[in-house]
Amino acid sequence: MYRLLDLFAGAGGMSLGFMQTERFDIAVAVEKNDYAKATYERNHENTEVLSDILDITDYDSFKRSYGEFDVIVGGPPCQGFSNANRQRNHIISQNNSLVKKYVEVILKLKPKAFVMENVRMLKSDIHRFYCTHSDGVEFEQLGIVTRNETICLLDTECPVGDIYEYLFNPAILNELILPDKVFYALRMLHKNSRKEETREKALSKGKQCIKHISVLPQRSPAISRQYINFEQASLNAFIRYAGEEIEFEDAEHEILSYLNVQRLMMHAKELLDNNIAVRNLKVDQRGVYVDANSYSVIDYIGKRLGQLYQIDDGVLNAAWFGVPQLRERYIAIGLRKDLHLQPELPVKVYKEAEYLTVFDAIQDLEQIHPVFNTEDDPIPLNNEFEATELTRLLRNSVMLSNHVATETRETAQKRFEALGQGQNFHDLDRSLIENTYTRPERTQNSIYLRLEYGKPSGTVTNVRKSMWIHPTIPRAISIREAARLQSFPDDYVFVGTKDSQYQQVGNAVPPIMGRAIAAKLAEMLDLCRGLSNMQGGLADGGHIDNRRTQQDDVQNKVEEHCS
Repeated sequence: MYRLLDLFAGAGGMSLGFMQTERFDIAVAVEKNDYAKATYERNHENTEVLSDILDITDYDSFKRSYGEFDVIVGGPPCQGFSNANRQRNHIISQNNSLVKKYVEVILKLKPKAFVMENVRMLKSDIHRFYCTHSDGVEFEQLGIVTRNETICLLDTECPVGDIYEYLFNPAILNELILPDKVFYALRMLHKNSRKEETREKALSKGKQCIKHISVLPQRSPAISRQYINFEQASLNAFIRYAGEEIEFEDAEHEILSYLNVQRLMMHAKELLDNNIAVRNLKVDQRGVYVDANSYSVIDYIGKRLGQLYQIDDGVLNAAWFGVPQLRERYIAIGLRKDLHLQPELPVKVYKEAEYLTVFDAIQDLEQIHPVFNTEDDPIPLNNEFEATELTRLLRNSVMLSNHVATETRETAQKRFEALGQGQNFHDLDRSLIENTYTRPERTQNSIYLRLEYGKPSGTVTNVRKSMWIHPTIPRAISIREAARLQSFPDDYVFVGTKDSQYQQVGNAVPPIMGRAIAAKLAEMLDLCRGLSNMQGGLADGGHIDNRRTQQDDVQNKVEEHCS
């Protein structure tokens, strides 16, 4: 048995896949989300589950407590930066540091092998991080290529003329940036006042905004007179509007200007807090900008881990291994260089015409009505169902847990009934959406998707938020049905709130996909063990070509578990 550490373990899909090969002991897992951690502990009773990877700092102490590991697996959250991030009021994803931490743990613990799972687009140039002040020397040594990026901190003219003098002064920013709850209250007052139909509701909370403003501290002598005058005029406009002394149209310019300057300072503080190396601050009529260097995430991972490991990476589709879902994920497998074996990803088992389908996964549950509360008891199952390759594997319990769905309201019910298999939001009549969606053309094709029995599903995310519809019944897909599409067996029980269970399922690595990766890795580690027992190496220079055995190994594993 190979000892394994699972980082960012989630609900435990990758761990389950590795366990199903009976070749790995999942000794320790790390998961910060409380609900996902509870689900992991519920289903992996013999694994020590820790809460936060950032708590792993003393690696000698960690090894004394938990021993050595043959394998580390994990899928660190990785969003990089993008325009989408900025629309969410953030320039930098707070998860970016976790990728570096994942790499650090591997390099410090030095397992024989690692597996990294992540979004398909990680291999593209889209996923980039900004360079920090501490990256320079290391990046030069590793040959990591950087490029210049212009970061927009404000996309309109700044109303404070001397902002450039103190925009990156930490002490002044800490004084001027509003507390979160105050900024939120003022922002919501503005947002809900822009439409006449919601203005009255916004003004009902006006007194709360006035109270927030009245307790703001007096500015210190370090703050410029120009900024103080601007802030006083802006907050006075808030007070007069919230007190219904003036109309929204008369106050909006000052209100919006103040909110924009607050966002500008929040962005600057975000760059400072993340130690981003910025330069060339520009303030003009178009807005406020700074320059920074960026680097490719995949280049960073490859070159950092490539110091110690041989790596094979690529995009795998879960459907290739028997998951009834088209789910493409970036997978990297690394073997320590002193093992003298070039790693390889598992190869495709199922051809496209052979892909398992939604029917294979959930048709047997068609006559079992879901419940609506997570507290309800599991549902008894009988043996009266049409067996498929998947149900022989997944229907492994006499009780059906997590067959919980969202109750459908009248409007959603009409939409459910109007859609046929394979259709989605964009196939609905305009009369069914115009009262809910102001910009329907921007809605994704996965929203109100009615699944097709004869095909694999699309990528399972949080299908409650996406409002996925059962193929033949006008209702939402249940948590258990989503779990089946992810290839979780019925005896794997999810815990937590309803939405958290849907989210856990959507975030998970499909266990069948994890099992295919694990089977291939076990085969390679076995070869390494055999190689280490040989005297004098191999005739071809000490490297083993294992490609010939891989296809039969994975196929045998699928047949073994589906027989």
